[in-house]
Amino acid sequence: MKGERSGRMKEALGRAAKAFLSALYPEGITCDVCGAELVADTRYTLCADCLKRMPFITGHRCLVCGVPIKDEADYCLRCQRTESAFSKNISPLRYDGDARKLVYSLKFGKKKYIAALLGAMMSDEYIRSGETCEVIVPVPMSEAEVRKRGFNQSVLLAEEVGRRLDMPVLPALVKQRDTTPQKELTGKERAENLKGCFSAAYTDHIKGRKILLVDDVFTTGATADECARTLLKAKVRSVTVLTAAVTVPAARVEPGEARTERNEN
Repeated sequence: MKGERSGRMKEALGRAAKAFLSALYPEGITCDVCGAELVADTRYTLCADCLKRMPFITGHRCLVCGVPIKDEADYCLRCQRTESAFSKNISPLRYDGDARKLVYSLKFGKKKYIAALLGAMMSDEYIRSGETCEVIVPVPMSEAEVRKRGFNQSVLLAEEVGRRLDMPVLPALVKQRDTTPQKELTGKERAENLKGCFSAAYTDHIKGRKILLVDDVFTTGATADECARTLLKAKVRSVTVLTAAVTVPAARVEPGEARTERNEN
């Protein structure tokens, strides 16, 4: 009985603390980047200054990964050298400046409410793209990875995008084993690190459907590519990727960075 009373007291204190913080920093009232008070209703929870600095992608971009391109080429150097299983990646932001800060705060700062802002940007960019997908699938984490972080940020983003686009979200991918953190690896190593680590689920529900694969950041495309290959083996019709931000690669792509030589399966 004493243990039960102690547990109930802790829950009550937790709720009170959450209510206090919500009152002190109400979502939608302050800028998600700088914390300044929002003086008017805005589409995104950003103040005017932070909205102006946000690295939105405009103009010409790669037809595959969506990275901005300065010349008139259809593909960036990275995608000229690789063959991708997914159709294209769609991102509203370059992974730089305040966009990087937002993603970091979501993933490592445990500020889950930022998923609403990024999800809004992602949904708007998806609508502008003219794509017509049918089912949203988040990039999965292993059970151990979810326990360590406490949540999967890709699931939060997928749920927000699904709510805004009125599209079903299905956990149709499972990560079967832990992998070395991708940020520690080269492009080629990233592909090897992920090879065979995903499996498909709910195959009867995704067969023949156009899938929208949701993740936080598109870097080399290794994760998106391995997920897409797994889904295509499950007989989905196509895979389009939607991420909050895309990393702009260095001007020169080293041979070792390519995942797979173009036209090689």
